[in-house]
Amino acid sequence: DGGDVMYTGRHLFVGMSKRTNTSGFRFLRDAFASRNGGILDAENVISVPPVVAGKEALHLKSAVTHLDEHTLLAPTGHVGDAVLNAMHATELGYDSVIRLPNVLACNVVVVNGVNGKHVLAQDVQGKCELSKRRLEMACEERGLGLTFVDTSELAKKDGALTCCSVLLGV
Repeated sequence: DGGDVMYTGRHLFVGMSKRTNTSGFRFLRDAFASRNGGILDAENVISVPPVVAGKEALHLKSAVTHLDEHTLLAPTGHVGDAVLNAMHATELGYDSVIRLPNVLACNVVVVNGVNGKHVLAQDVQGKCELSKRRLEMACEERGLGLTFVDTSELAKKDGALTCCSVLLGV
């Protein structure tokens, strides 16, 4: 499932879940492996155990996304701790992790805008102003544009911003 697949520019993380199984992981690993003309070494395609998928979060990207090749967004508390540990984030060199109190605020999509990279973020609509301020500050520090998107209709069916995104490197 696309919500279980996150490419940071250095690693392709594949979250195991009811929707994404070992066969799917192997397919992606083999498809993206540099020995097949792909963009990554096989060891940079990483299986993430289902520590949160289907439990506290529907998909991997429901709990963790990224702003750039070195910066991850993850929720505070046990959900964020569990997913970051399962990803081996520290060992893989993700030295910048921005922890947000609201898990929905972690669900962002980075796109190429007119003036460089731009972040689309779920508008948490007053549920957590601290998450919003931290995200604004992180984007400003990295020179990223930021737009908050109303996803309230998606949330009615457990959908999120990353569920509606197809990212293409064109």
